[in-house]
Amino acid sequence: MLNKTTKMLLAVAYILLIASVLVLIISSTVNIYAHSPDLYRYGFAKYQISRVTGISNAQLEEVAQKMVGYFNANSQTPQVVVDKGGLKMPVYSEKELVHLEDVGKIIFIFKILQILSIVIFLMAGTFIFMKDGIRKLLRGIQIGSIATAALMGLIIIWALIDFDSLFFLFHLISFSNDLWLLDPSKDYLIMMFPQGFFFDAAVFVIVTIIIEALVLWLIAFAIRKIYLPDVPAA
Repeated sequence: MLNKTTKMLLAVAYILLIASVLVLIISSTVNIYAHSPDLYRYGFAKYQISRVTGISNAQLEEVAQKMVGYFNANSQTPQVVVDKGGLKMPVYSEKELVHLEDVGKIIFIFKILQILSIVIFLMAGTFIFMKDGIRKLLRGIQIGSIATAALMGLIIIWALIDFDSLFFLFHLISFSNDLWLLDPSKDYLIMMFPQGFFFDAAVFVIVTIIIEALVLWLIAFAIRKIYLPDVPAA
């Protein structure tokens, strides 16, 4: 029989477990895509960035690799010197570099959230397992998975209906300056990564998160039903 204090601690542990599942799935997926040169290659090809910017595909590949290296803290700067018509020039202005520094800070926050969510998941999960058993632990994981899928479902509906407002709100929340307001006629960052690219990236990330959450739910469900069947009442 659990005492009152233990019940209260279990309630807190369940909340932390559910939240950690949500944060872990989201942060892990964001980190995977943010550090994937394939995502950048996809955008360059789909939106014909070489034609738009006059930068060769080989140099765009260097841009993608340098961006990934910068977000991985393997490079001090995302700056790339490109050759346009025999003229060598840095692809980013100072304003764009400062904005990318801000973006790097956000990605770093997602890395920290990923680590913290793993720690909280392990601590809360262990406490629940020891005090309430593995069935309740799996149930908490299922709730966290459903909460994640539901939240992402709402966001993707919003994105499909009015991505402009979602994109604008994200920038207002994420950045303390207006350096993200770039000029597509002269700023190469927005030329190489137009809003359509971010819509595609958002859909990829959200759909992946929903799939991961549903797979996690199914795994927990299968373990509960197949390996931990209900014990019939005496």
